Amino acid sequence: MQERDTIDRRTFTRRTAAVTGMLALAGCQRTDGESGDGSEPDPEDGDDSDDDVMAVPEVVEVEDPPDAVYVPTHREAMRMLEPIAAGDLRLAPMLSYPHPFWVIAGGGGSDDEVQRVDPDDGRGVHMMFTLWDDESGVVLPIDDGTQLRISRDGEQVGQPRSPWPMISQEMGFHFGDNVSLPEDGTYSVEVTIPPVSTRKTGDLAGRLEEGVTATFEFVYDDEFRHEVVGGVEYLDEEDWGRRGALAPMDHGGGMEDGDHGDDMGGDEHGDGHGHVDDGHHDDHADDSHHDDHEGHHHVPYSALPDVEAYPGTLLLESRADDRPEETADLPRSGDAAFLSTVTEPGFRLADGDERYLLVSPRTPYNRVPLADMSMTVTIERDGEVVAEPTLEQILDSEYGLHYGASIADVRADDTVTITIESPPQVARHRGYETAFLEMEPVELTVPEVQ
Repeated sequence: MQERDTIDRRTFTRRTAAVTGMLALAGCQRTDGESGDGSEPDPEDGDDSDDDVMAVPEVVEVEDPPDAVYVPTHREAMRMLEPIAAGDLRLAPMLSYPHPFWVIAGGGGSDDEVQRVDPDDGRGVHMMFTLWDDESGVVLPIDDGTQLRISRDGEQVGQPRSPWPMISQEMGFHFGDNVSLPEDGTYSVEVTIPPVSTRKTGDLAGRLEEGVTATFEFVYDDEFRHEVVGGVEYLDEEDWGRRGALAPMDHGGGMEDGDHGDDMGGDEHGDGHGHVDDGHHDDHADDSHHDDHEGHHHVPYSALPDVEAYPGTLLLESRADDRPEETADLPRSGDAAFLSTVTEPGFRLADGDERYLLVSPRTPYNRVPLADMSMTVTIERDGEVVAEPTLEQILDSEYGLHYGASIADVRADDTVTITIESPPQVARHRGYETAFLEMEPVELTVPEVQ
């Protein structure tokens, strides 16, 4: 149960404005204060009577992005702090300027809508952190009620808050929120992380069963504002709003598995199935915009394994001629890529000698897991329903976050229909806010089973 002084997410959401106009790409719009000559905003031109340096940048936004993952106009800058230990977990704090993000509002059903959350105040930070299991390196893409408490000189600043579980093209899955700060100075943050309640399998089984606490400090001053506001990097205007994604940030250690880079990033030709043009979208390990002054810190990215890493028989779209070889070729719903496979009998995740149906929805370019979805499955044979297994959200050390169920009988030419009852209940940074919302059923066919 939440403490009485903790900010409730639904109350916070009701104070936001709904996003509208999610149509085909039509152009870009300026934020308030942007120069009217079409040139890129200059952070140094801002005027803030309270600060020597502008607290937030003036950015250009894509006006009518597609109902899909798209390339934003710019790359945000941030300061990374030293990762810290919290029991068996590691936590990497990251700080940027306050900026909008989008949340899912509703009761977790098909009528959910996306709402934009704007900062209450330009003075402050967008506080983020990535959380992972230190032993396995698995990023935890789940929310069990993590809380933040912020203080300065021993006095609490604001109310305790529950950070939002979020997805970002550059940072993958993380937790974050905008935090107003009354003045410059050194602030302490206490992060309380409850036990992981999601079913855990593989090397995670029986672990992460106790709550832990971590504490870090940061300095908010002109130097920080200059670093994150002046570090905003605009992309080529021809890429703004096209279908694709920014490549994951280089946190110094890159990703846990170097093979994860095979199909990451967007498509420079706009068909959604290519790679990022290295000259425009690749992050640079020596770019001080994305790190602090102490050098790079190893932070894993929440990329799921690619197609060939999964066992069993990959389920195909009925019209598909060939087996998908990478995530970009998988069936889509709401622009989410769906990897679905049926394992051999007796697989370690199945009950007894049954087979295991593994469904792994992910972002189509960077393979970020899509958490907290509600889905139903129907298996049909010769027009008759033969099974309706219940999908459970699972966190596995080898296959990451997915949805799975044991099935007693599945045969070649069976039809497997995945119906999305509610979209991923995670907040989104720019480029994800128009995707993974209106999600049609995914109809698949079982080829020859192994």
